[in-house]
Amino acid sequence: MHRSFEAPCSSVSSESIQDTDQEMQIVEELHAARVGKSVDLPGELMSMEIDLEDDVQSSSANNTSDRKLLIVIDTNILMNHLKFVRILKATDVPGFDKLVLIIPWVVIQELDRMKEGKLLKHAQHKAIPAVHFINESLRNQDRKLWGQSIQLASQKHYGLSDENNDDRVLKCCLQQQELFPCSFVILCTDDRNLRNKGLISGVKSLSKEELSAELLHLSLNTDVCHQPCIPKQQLKAETAPLKESYKEESINSGLAILLESIVSDLEKSLGTGLSSILETEMKIAFGSLWMEILYLKPPWTLLHLLQCFKKHWLAVFGLVMEKNLLLTIESLYKNLCKANKAVDFTTVKFLLQDSRSLLHAFSTRSNYDGILPQTFAQVNKLLQTFAEVKTKLKPSSSENTVTKKQEGTSLMKSHNQEITVFSSSHLPQPSKHQEIWSILENVWITIYQNSMDVFQRLGSNSALTTSNIASFEEAFIYLQKLMAAVRDILEGIQRILAPNSNYQDVETLYNFLIKYEVNKNVKFTAQELYDCVSQTEYREKLTIGCHQLVEMEYTMQQCNASVYMEAKNRGWCEDMLNYRI
Repeated sequence: MHRSFEAPCSSVSSESIQDTDQEMQIVEELHAARVGKSVDLPGELMSMEIDLEDDVQSSSANNTSDRKLLIVIDTNILMNHLKFVRILKATDVPGFDKLVLIIPWVVIQELDRMKEGKLLKHAQHKAIPAVHFINESLRNQDRKLWGQSIQLASQKHYGLSDENNDDRVLKCCLQQQELFPCSFVILCTDDRNLRNKGLISGVKSLSKEELSAELLHLSLNTDVCHQPCIPKQQLKAETAPLKESYKEESINSGLAILLESIVSDLEKSLGTGLSSILETEMKIAFGSLWMEILYLKPPWTLLHLLQCFKKHWLAVFGLVMEKNLLLTIESLYKNLCKANKAVDFTTVKFLLQDSRSLLHAFSTRSNYDGILPQTFAQVNKLLQTFAEVKTKLKPSSSENTVTKKQEGTSLMKSHNQEITVFSSSHLPQPSKHQEIWSILENVWITIYQNSMDVFQRLGSNSALTTSNIASFEEAFIYLQKLMAAVRDILEGIQRILAPNSNYQDVETLYNFLIKYEVNKNVKFTAQELYDCVSQTEYREKLTIGCHQLVEMEYTMQQCNASVYMEAKNRGWCEDMLNYRI
């Protein structure tokens, strides 16, 4: 049993440990610098090592009648979402001959100043990889990324001011509309004010999240000609039915966008959880000197945090956690590095599973000011999203032909930065299935939260915990209840997941839900529960839940073994023989 304690409050500011806050800080500070003219730059090539001979003018040697999707990328997008930009460059969008990224001259200049530490010095580490990405693309004459030339950037256009960098970005968009009248131009920026300027000027302007959602919709709805983000006249006239190979490429592009979104959300949520763990454990080990001893100082990326965990493992984490947990951290680091280059199903699956295992292991020690349960819930939600995507959009090769004919069109939408997957295939009573699954989720959350209380109270430092359980004896008794409940639930789930399971196999789980009134809102029949768990997407979710419960059962058994002798000496074990939930 790992020692339990009350985690000290974190003193590192949220802006330094949360990627979302860092991203918004860059957007806001860059906007303020533009407005304050602190990024006014001379119209000459700076020290940036990029050859811009292959500019938009030379690129326009391509057929201007081609239907291109031209996406103008603002500085904040390259800084905060470079992985997304890389995927975007490789994306094929139905209805267009080509997708091309446009980098305005002023964006290159701003990145150059940040790379040199002359602007937003705290964001220098984000500017450097963005510069390298543009440099590599241009030197390799990548026809899917164009740079605006200094000649075009110096042209007067619609009276836009050259003193305002927002206007310079907007001028680039308007120039592309003139140069390629048959194409469609989108400005991608997280600067809300610049998006407003773009919309007023007749330029479609989207944030990263909005663009991701709309391109995902386009990629996954390959049979649809009229799309919500792009006027019908901008799509190919009389578009012929798309070939199966092109549909597969479009769907794969959509999957890459969605997988990138999952990894991005994981980096934010797991980064928040691990930063709290790192700070707490370092303070316990080194007191007020922790920041001086720390391997990498904040602000942290998730990769930085994992490096810190590896560096301080022997002196800090290895003293309080199982040794094999280091393998999980190393696996996370390796797969995160891989995902930063290219995302695929296997890498994302390992990332999510390792994240869950790591959080679960640390949950037996503390809830870290309540941050760990929140992070665990967020990772669990990403795992469920991943399971749904895998079920709907990646059938096995042996089932490929049949699945293409049978499955309905899948529509991905983004709402409040959360990806939800819907299916137009006709599932019986979809609302009822969602209701049933919500109840099963509540069962897991209840068990997880109660087990955290038990683990804290039974820890050797139980006097310092924030557990809601009053005494050691009460915690021991409650642990027996939880262990029995988990056994019953696991038995029910394992029977359902067994090969050739039938209606009778659902009764064990259904009887548990009814008998113990886990949720008073249980208003469905055993048949409805069977119909729900018979659907592939819910079986995938149930499989994930089963693995989580197996891990939870193992942790409970370890906890029980660690306190058994003390409980036996106090005479509690005899009472437990006849004790049931």
